[in-house]
Amino acid sequence: MSTIKIIKVNATRSTNDKVKMLIKSKKINSGCLISAKYQYGGRGQLSNRWNSSYGKNLICSLYYNFPKIPSNSPFTINYAVSLAVLKTVRKFTSNNVLIKWPNDILSGDKKISGILIENSIKSNEIYSTIIGTGININQMIFRNLPNATSIKYSAKKDISVDVVLKELVKNYIFYLPQIYNVKELSKEYHKNLYGLERCTFFIYGKTLIGKIIKVQENGKIQVKIDSLGIGEYNSGEIKIII
Repeated sequence: MSTIKIIKVNATRSTNDKVKMLIKSKKINSGCLISAKYQYGGRGQLSNRWNSSYGKNLICSLYYNFPKIPSNSPFTINYAVSLAVLKTVRKFTSNNVLIKWPNDILSGDKKISGILIENSIKSNEIYSTIIGTGININQMIFRNLPNATSIKYSAKKDISVDVVLKELVKNYIFYLPQIYNVKELSKEYHKNLYGLERCTFFIYGKTLIGKIIKVQENGKIQVKIDSLGIGEYNSGEIKIII
């Protein structure tokens, strides 16, 4: 990947859904990114809503074809995307920025970015993906979201959304071609992962203390919980509480 074509729209239901419509009508190619000022039906992981004020944040989705990625190793894409978003956010804030499994970026222990990756699979291989990313940039009020933050909270000034988008595109171009170098990507990903020393989990209806051991290539998280020992869980089975 050497270039990404940016297509800007004013508003859409969600940028991921917009990409799907363009794929269906054959009006988009691999390497195209849709960026919107506003989305009125934004989605996060597990059907959670992603809410954003008009024009204040970065909302975008990249359509990209990955040849020969095994369908049982989908999280290798998350490794690369998470690192690209992490590096982007770190460019604009002095806060401690970390990756929170499965799809968030934290700044000062608060959520500053969310990622939604939707893969298309054929013959046991991922042949294309839609990478949706939201980064809170200039929004300062997050109703009913006490654990949300933005770049402006740290920078104390407005930051151009286009400047952040340009940085994200640069980091996508750097990290996505490395997707087949799983060992190195995994190493860097885990170096920047929240919860390796100590964190709080919600599991089996209880709040328990433990730590993360590893995030597998299949997306499962291996953790050690004080009262349960070591186990592997899908994202729907366990939640990290910040």
